[in-house]
Amino acid sequence: MALVVPNDSDLLMLQYIVNTLAQDGSAGPSGGERLLRLYDNNLVPSKTSVIGDINEATASGYTSITLSGSNWTVATSSAGTNSAVYSEQTFSFSTSVTIYGYYVTDLSSNLLWVERFSTAPFILPAGGGEIAITPRLTLD
Repeated sequence: MALVVPNDSDLLMLQYIVNTLAQDGSAGPSGGERLLRLYDNNLVPSKTSVIGDINEATASGYTSITLSGSNWTVATSSAGTNSAVYSEQTFSFSTSVTIYGYYVTDLSSNLLWVERFSTAPFILPAGGGEIAITPRLTLD
């Protein structure tokens, strides 16, 4: 028989993953922030993807973005899908760059999830520009 995670447990798991809830039920711990990062290699993520498969962007102007646990919205939709959503985050580049997707790590660079853009690659011209992402994690 396959593993079943009840909806209420989905919510708890999402809260642990995005650091809105500590294991003792209190607010997520300080130092448990998540980092939103962009990758520039032509990776198609899979269940076997590891942090070493991902090339973090290094183009001029780029920096990873810290995601604070208290700023995630974790909720259940009317259809029973559980999601954690963060407000839109913008990356700025001052040069041309090709980006294939984003990934999220903890502060120790442990990979939590990775997503390739559905229209990858996203190419910015020589003058650079911005890439905006709304981090989202969904469990059914």
